[in-house]
Amino acid sequence: MKHLEIKTPQYTYLLQNFKEWLDIIGYAETTVNTLPPHVQELLHFLEQKNITQITQVKARHISDFSNYLKGRRNQTQGGGLSASHINKALQSINTFAKYLEQTGRHNLDIVIRKIGNEINERIILTQEEIKKLYESTYEPHLTFNSLAMGQRDRAIIAMLYGCGLRKNEGTKLNITDIDLNKKLVFVRKGKGNKQRYVPIANKHAEDIRAYIEEGRYWFLEDHGECAFYYRDGKPRPKKQNPDKEAFFLNLEGKRMCSFYQRLAYMKERAGIEKHFSTHNLRHSIATHLLQSGMPIDEIAKFLGHSSLESTQIYTHIVNKLNNKNNEHHEF
Repeated sequence: MKHLEIKTPQYTYLLQNFKEWLDIIGYAETTVNTLPPHVQELLHFLEQKNITQITQVKARHISDFSNYLKGRRNQTQGGGLSASHINKALQSINTFAKYLEQTGRHNLDIVIRKIGNEINERIILTQEEIKKLYESTYEPHLTFNSLAMGQRDRAIIAMLYGCGLRKNEGTKLNITDIDLNKKLVFVRKGKGNKQRYVPIANKHAEDIRAYIEEGRYWFLEDHGECAFYYRDGKPRPKKQNPDKEAFFLNLEGKRMCSFYQRLAYMKERAGIEKHFSTHNLRHSIATHLLQSGMPIDEIAKFLGHSSLESTQIYTHIVNKLNNKNNEHHEF
């Protein structure tokens, strides 16, 4: 999408200003980078239709663009675009419309509805699969290396599943955001720049404490002369310019910005065949909390949803899972 050329000066200006607006009002960095390319594709589409003024854009043009996306091929993987990709594009346009209205440039009178059945796209891990994922973090032959890795992996599960944090919320966590005495994690900059406190379950608090008090120090240390320092009983030297504030650290001692490789490693060791991401862990805890009887409004607060509408999807997921289980028990 980024390669699509925009020739209209007004569109070029609006696209750049939209990105700056997202940054100024506090959207997450990934949002600032991922929303504009979808808007760029829309503006390119409009130019092909000889619509070169934003005031010319009507609801039917957005509808035409939505239909265009449904028929467009995925340029990297082949086949059609997924419903989630199309919905992300429509969400970007919705945010663009908000930008136009709030900056007084134009009132884009449109109604955007998501397409497809999102329930089918939400992969939910069972509690048994979560248990297997957790157990996969324990190596049979422990070295301090694998011990520290395992402690960090269990902390990842604690945050992304146990606390239901989004990936970006997890990567931005600082060590000072964790209060193990009150068993709370402070999400300083969640979606839409919203803050919230999330409770930490006792078992997850134990795993987080172990990572903070033991494993995390391993990621801050220089292991180049590890054997020498062990032999003399001296403390190991620190890595150059480690990130002392970040909660999750990578092998370079810097802030960990991706959990993909660790989840893939855990998934393989656990023997789980489902293809899931960090967000599926968030979907899973929401589903499990609802199944346990937690009120939907408390789950919305737990997840940081601004409205119950976003959380209601889990009611449909639970009903669907229950219907599937009932079918399995019929003779």
